[in-house]
Amino acid sequence: MMFRRIALAGCGVAVLMLAGCEPPLEPADAPAANGSIDTGNLPEGFSNDLADDVSGFYMPTIEVRRDDWRLDHVFMGQMQDFAAWEGGTREGQFAPVMLEFVDESSPRVQTENGEIHTGRVRVLPRFYSVENGMLRFVGVSEELGIVQLDAQLNDEALATARRNLGNEGAVLNGTLSLGDGPPQAVGFRWWAGD
Repeated sequence: MMFRRIALAGCGVAVLMLAGCEPPLEPADAPAANGSIDTGNLPEGFSNDLADDVSGFYMPTIEVRRDDWRLDHVFMGQMQDFAAWEGGTREGQFAPVMLEFVDESSPRVQTENGEIHTGRVRVLPRFYSVENGMLRFVGVSEELGIVQLDAQLNDEALATARRNLGNEGAVLNGTLSLGDGPPQAVGFRWWAGD
């Protein structure tokens, strides 16, 4: 079941108007009294109408965080990843759409790309829809609660970023909700990865 938000406030409305996208899904219930997350009202299912490759990492243009958890990136896979997932193939901690967060209070280790935090959580979808250029994602994480992203892809900006191998400004704009927090305006630039 999909709910529509009736009242939007502040910069979320401006982002939605600029992105030309639909309003986000209504956030689901907060964690239940016993500490578990009530997922009863969350949408479920997976769909896409992709005709072009949108694969890559979508990096926030501004810092997005909840407590010590910072959004590192949104990942979208290749068209065959979407087809496999929607066909029922699920392998490990991978999905064609997922969000990864970093615990900035976690220890650091040295890698070939520099120091990184060891605490990470990958939020897999309970629901996603990538249709008419609109990405809608709902996932659940013990660390963050309900994670909901509603964002519009800018096809022209994405094509330019892919031609130039990234760093071309925001190609995905919308709102992100973490746990029981309010939706916040977000933008993402595209990056092919290492």
